[in-house]
Amino acid sequence: MLAATSAGAQGKLVLVGGGSEAANSWSDEPYAWIVNQAPNKKVAVISYTDEDNWIPDYFKSLGAVAADNIKLDSRSKADLQSTYDLLMQYDAFFFKGGDQSYYYNYFRDTKTEQAIVEKFNSGGVMSGTSAGMAILSGVIYAALNNSVYPDEALQNFKDSDITLRDDFLPFLPGIIADTHFTERGRGARLLAFMANWYATSGVLLTGVGVDDRTALCIDEDYVGHVYGTGTVSIYNAGNFRVSNGDNMVSDSVHVTQLLYGNAINLQTLEILEGSEEMVIPELSSETGNYEVILSGSEGLSSNEALLNYFILEAGTPTDSVLVITSPGNGQAFIEEIKSLGVEPVVVELTDDDNVASRTRLRNHIRKTKKVLFVENDDDALFDFLDNGPTGQLIYSHIRRNGMINAFVGEDSRYAGKTFVTNHLADALAAYYGELEFRQGLSLLQTTSVMSNTYDEFTADFYENTTAAIPYAMISEKLHYGIYLNRNSYVNFSQQAGINVLKSEGEFTNIIAVNSGTPARLAFKPVNAQGDIRNYAGFSEMKYVLLNGTEQLFAGIAQPSADEPYVPEVVTATQEDEVLSLKVFPNPSRNGIFQVRISPMAFPTTMTVSDTVGKILQTTAVGENDVVDLSSCAPGMYYLTVVSGKKKYTLKLIR
Repeated sequence: MLAATSAGAQGKLVLVGGGSEAANSWSDEPYAWIVNQAPNKKVAVISYTDEDNWIPDYFKSLGAVAADNIKLDSRSKADLQSTYDLLMQYDAFFFKGGDQSYYYNYFRDTKTEQAIVEKFNSGGVMSGTSAGMAILSGVIYAALNNSVYPDEALQNFKDSDITLRDDFLPFLPGIIADTHFTERGRGARLLAFMANWYATSGVLLTGVGVDDRTALCIDEDYVGHVYGTGTVSIYNAGNFRVSNGDNMVSDSVHVTQLLYGNAINLQTLEILEGSEEMVIPELSSETGNYEVILSGSEGLSSNEALLNYFILEAGTPTDSVLVITSPGNGQAFIEEIKSLGVEPVVVELTDDDNVASRTRLRNHIRKTKKVLFVENDDDALFDFLDNGPTGQLIYSHIRRNGMINAFVGEDSRYAGKTFVTNHLADALAAYYGELEFRQGLSLLQTTSVMSNTYDEFTADFYENTTAAIPYAMISEKLHYGIYLNRNSYVNFSQQAGINVLKSEGEFTNIIAVNSGTPARLAFKPVNAQGDIRNYAGFSEMKYVLLNGTEQLFAGIAQPSADEPYVPEVVTATQEDEVLSLKVFPNPSRNGIFQVRISPMAFPTTMTVSDTVGKILQTTAVGENDVVDLSSCAPGMYYLTVVSGKKKYTLKLIR
């Protein structure tokens, strides 16, 4: 990629993603690298504003013979011969942060640009932080108009504010770089830059995103070494296409995320130093045999398309609907469902709804074909599902063959195996390693879901919303991660027995796919207290950008042993026989499942079989029993419980 243009270049580059430098901290190693790679150990600290002497003094403390601030605040000053002569006295240039449009407008086609290029070609070091880093790639985001935010980029990758240029510095041809990467949720923006350039020029760029307090030090052979507490992300797309006019889609964005100590050859994209531990998903695909609809944002106004699809197009318009919400919530959605001709059954997660005497309510629930989760509290929902016959009925009911389950906004997180709980509570949770996760409903059994990922109203929390998905995927060995965005939704459904993920709405949604990769979690502390970011490094994942007709095949649907969906009603006496049947944990990593059955009014047997019907074990059971599949291969099994005249079958995921 680089060899044809830069084979003779002998300089070095340092890309710093931003963030405050400090002595005896993350910045010592990369900033000392700048000094040590400069032949005369003299550093020019370049900016367009007045600066204090902290950075020059810091370079001197790391061994610089000289380090000086040089203010270039106009094209006329940048084009002076005296400026050129001054700059040529230094062998390392360090461009400070701010606004890269000033660097572009002031320096392009001037004596300053000439000095930068000549010094680099003679072995000098070109480095920069934040905006000063953004100007060092072959194609740059020049920020000539207003700044572009991730949500705007996802809505329209042709946005007029995406001002890209390739007529400035010749370093890193074929690459576009972005800064403050995870902190400001700029993964979506970098993808839009790449798609925009491809649509304009037909050239596929490699994207490089560097986190704050993180640096990529690139030697004369274009081998980049990572320093600092965050990650360096490398995006390489096989294609970009257009959907719905202005939305970018792609089925093949290769993603690498590097941590401290990793190294990559930027010419070949070969990882030279990376993690040796393979992280292979415990489940290789989604096997559910029901529909799941995941909305990216709150409020009726941004979910009208989802609700119209859910009521009028999914299943049939006459299907009965169950709404699950916290007390007093979800009223706008309930009224809208009524306006569409359906009188919903409403469960408000009160203790009264979960008592044994609410047989009539549970009869109504059994009749429902569609379930809507909206405006729920994490703890209240899962406490309700775990503690009482109504909650337990709902938990099993949503898994029946052919059910249609929709989740609004933050509730969408519940559909996956693992979800983050405190991402909107503390903007620095991911930075200090304080994200908290809990087990979800596992309707999507090898997936983690994030809602409101790039919502302008949650911009302060972008570090949490973007870091949580890869962290969950690596730590929990998941196959998929779903980044949801506002005014859009992702649909998981079956087409001729094949599970498919699709996206509808104004914004592109992003699906991360892990098919097995060398990986590890971040380990470099951010402070003296030893806090470590909730970040993950990995060699190989794929991003699929979905919108419109684009789709991702996600596995083979495996119908459960449940009877096909029919409206079902039981009497109070029969319900007593239905039993309280709980199996946990499910999925189980070690293959040990605790089974709780009550009341024991009839002799009860328990049978475990595999997916082809082979019986593995049959036992007579009491109220507390264990299913031991520790010697069995990971996969899906069926637990069948027969009590009196009733038979119940559940999936067990080993």
